[in-house]
Amino acid sequence: MFRESRILFKAPVCYFMNVYNQLYFMLALLALGSYIPNVFKKPGYIKVTVIYLIVLLLTFLASIYSTNILNFRNNLFIFHIATPLEYIVLSFLYRSVIVNGMLKKFITLSIPLFLILSVASSIFIQPLTTNNSYTIILASVIIVFLTLFFLRETLLLQQVPVLHRFPMFWISVGILFYYTGGLVIEGMLNYMITHSIELAKRTFIIGYIFKYLLFILMIIGAFFNIKSSGK
Repeated sequence: MFRESRILFKAPVCYFMNVYNQLYFMLALLALGSYIPNVFKKPGYIKVTVIYLIVLLLTFLASIYSTNILNFRNNLFIFHIATPLEYIVLSFLYRSVIVNGMLKKFITLSIPLFLILSVASSIFIQPLTTNNSYTIILASVIIVFLTLFFLRETLLLQQVPVLHRFPMFWISVGILFYYTGGLVIEGMLNYMITHSIELAKRTFIIGYIFKYLLFILMIIGAFFNIKSSGK
């Protein structure tokens, strides 16, 4: 859900060097790089996490490139594509780690339904030139629910002997912070863009905190992933 649009920031090409973007890019690369070693020798959820980080990184690069190199005034169409991709990847992530059979079926069914809703919303409700807040809010609500359910299931079923050494715990906490923050910000962003662009900019910048938390917590998870490989 990284957004870099001239609707919010009327900036020159060098905006890519903005300190917020630099830190985002470095943390994203560090998080991705920390999961690469032995990725094919680790559990399936590690592979899906790598795919998720690649999606986030490519979205970031596409957003920056379209805004600052191609000089698109409006690049919000990128997020109409990125939101379903994020949802699909995270659905597969939680489908692979959640034990509850009914919820697995719900996740499987939700993927095509979410795609249909995303396309319908982009055509009839929030076109490609507007912020797709409705689909982002829907995706965020479902992902937050899945994350909380997984954490509860992990605690109740005691799937791991030491919780803080379980990489998926840190990955899930990062995702929980990221989408909870996104849920609040996206719920207000369209209104603020319409009524106060300055307030929208400030809120957008605050959103970086949740993005950084996602990567930092994922890096912690990668540390325990690598540590377990050395045993």
